[in-house]
Amino acid sequence: MANVSKAASKFGAGVGLTGAPAFKRGDNIVDLIIADHNEAKELYKKYKETNDVDEKVKLRNSLVKALVQHDECEQLLMYPLLREKVGGAVGEGHYSRSLSEHQELRELMYRVRYADIKSNPKQFDFKLDNAMHSVFLHVEQEEKEVLPLLTQHCSEEDLEKVGASFKAHKPVTVTRPHPSAPAQGWPLAVTSLIMKPLDKFRDYWEGVA
Repeated sequence: MANVSKAASKFGAGVGLTGAPAFKRGDNIVDLIIADHNEAKELYKKYKETNDVDEKVKLRNSLVKALVQHDECEQLLMYPLLREKVGGAVGEGHYSRSLSEHQELRELMYRVRYADIKSNPKQFDFKLDNAMHSVFLHVEQEEKEVLPLLTQHCSEEDLEKVGASFKAHKPVTVTRPHPSAPAQGWPLAVTSLIMKPLDKFRDYWEGVA
């Protein structure tokens, strides 16, 4: 793997991800990120369309889980790749911005995940709408600015190899927001490995898919 992001490849090698899955065409990290964005939009759309409170709870939980897993994979793999390949003030600027934005999103998702929908559905809807407004601003900036930079500065092989690590890592990420956890690198990866079993137990107890 020639000169793929040092941070991404070091992390992947350390936990057995980079090169572990037999990656295939279509595992391009840009395509995977856009697919995640579309999944979040669809879950939010379904939430807005239903009036069933129990269904709203399930969709809220699924939406937060999807965003939390996406967030961790981006911070461990996509943004380090961008930082290395783009380089300079532009690459460093996007990386630094990502840390503050993703921390803000983790805090928003925490408040959304543990809010009581059933006691006041309209109040919760307002809270979720505000959170998703921030999410979609982040998504728009990524798709208009960040992902084109990746496509411009990375080879297809680089994008596919890091995409394979992105896909392989997602199933082992946390499923709930932990805003006090580290935001990058090995500390984030290790914390995720520690917190994942607890998240799975709580998901099982609550019947979260």
